[in-house]
Amino acid sequence: MRLYVLPVSGLALLALSINVAANDKYDDYGFVGGSVTVGESVFSNDGAKGGVEPNIFYNGEYGFIDGSLLNYSVLPWVGISGQWRFAEVSNDFDDIPNGIHDRDGNGELGLTIGTVGARLTYLHDVTNEHNGYEVQLHLGRAFDTPFEPFTFSPYVEVDYRDAKLSNHLYSVSTNESRVSGLDAFDSGSTWVYKSGLIGIYDFSDEFIGLTKLELEHHDNDSPLVQQDLGWQFSIGAAYTF
Repeated sequence: MRLYVLPVSGLALLALSINVAANDKYDDYGFVGGSVTVGESVFSNDGAKGGVEPNIFYNGEYGFIDGSLLNYSVLPWVGISGQWRFAEVSNDFDDIPNGIHDRDGNGELGLTIGTVGARLTYLHDVTNEHNGYEVQLHLGRAFDTPFEPFTFSPYVEVDYRDAKLSNHLYSVSTNESRVSGLDAFDSGSTWVYKSGLIGIYDFSDEFIGLTKLELEHHDNDSPLVQQDLGWQFSIGAAYTF
């Protein structure tokens, strides 16, 4: 079983709830830990693979950290955001076709409007990798359960990737086409749809168990997109603070 490391996403949902108890529980709250994973990327058709990933989350008065996304609040409901976009098309994470070059990751800066669990985020490449941008709409809610130590959080996210970012990720050059056997492809803008469910079990005041199911669909006709639905299941633990 091949191991790989991926950025965690979606843990921000823990802080959003109309339920007052659940909302208060994840205010001024954070954790750090890790999980083992199994899943299949939309960019691979080699079956499910195992891996490991970090779990990083914080929500407080001055902003939040949700995996690789950092946000610093400058006004109520408005913050400056930064993110490192990890490579999605890369042999480091998946067995992409021979002849297809890795699409390197990049640093991004932008703006977030909303809260950690209900937010609209604009992120633009600032490392001159592709000079494109992405807009993310992220919505979720935390629910208490009759089983008091357990909380679960469903979420949905819709991402718009402009033509420059999409060209970087999904296009297949003439040279890549000749070597790989895939059709050459020039990508326009792309929509990405994500959803999932996160469960948290409080073992103690300092340690929690985490389980997560994530689903992902890329609305793009690129031959690099080899699965209609990518998925990942993870289970792990974290230290809270």
